[in-house]
Amino acid sequence: MSSSRSASAARAAVVGIFFLFSAAVGACGAIPHEGDPAAGYVYRSGSPLVVAALDETGGNDWTPALRTALSMYDEASPYLAFQPEPLGANIVITVRRYDDAAPPELRGYRFQPGVGGFAAVYDSDGVACNFPPSTVPVGCSGEIASAEIYLNDIIPPGEDIEARRLRLILHELGHAMGLTRHSPDLDIDQLAQRYGW
Repeated sequence: MSSSRSASAARAAVVGIFFLFSAAVGACGAIPHEGDPAAGYVYRSGSPLVVAALDETGGNDWTPALRTALSMYDEASPYLAFQPEPLGANIVITVRRYDDAAPPELRGYRFQPGVGGFAAVYDSDGVACNFPPSTVPVGCSGEIASAEIYLNDIIPPGEDIEARRLRLILHELGHAMGLTRHSPDLDIDQLAQRYGW
């Protein structure tokens, strides 16, 4: 066998192993972490995950969708508790607006113009966890302490703008709490696996 064919075969084997691992992780919904999955939250404690959601969008266009999204998550599981202040919260989520002309400065993330919004997720040491678009936490402990959700004012108006805003916020809140897949529903089962409920 020639050396180039050997190298190609080795690369194919490595790629195959990577895809098998990715499929296994994705299939079971596992979101690996070291220690506890959120700041001050004890894995499998059965306690609610306390999430502080701070609305800093500075207007009344994003706020109704944010309130509805929080209410939907709150109703989806008795193990989620939302509050408006950071004191005593396991995860503090700050929601902000932006536009591509004035992009936010992100610790540990690269700004991607043209997207509807994104979540920057950080561990207790302030290290970026790089959840989106990664399917698992990368470069951090996996223990979420804070997240910054950025909502882009680029969203075009239309009859369904409120529904689109709601879908976007539900999606980004999911990333901020440890859900990594892009899903049309709340995917509360993945949160249950991550927090041991």
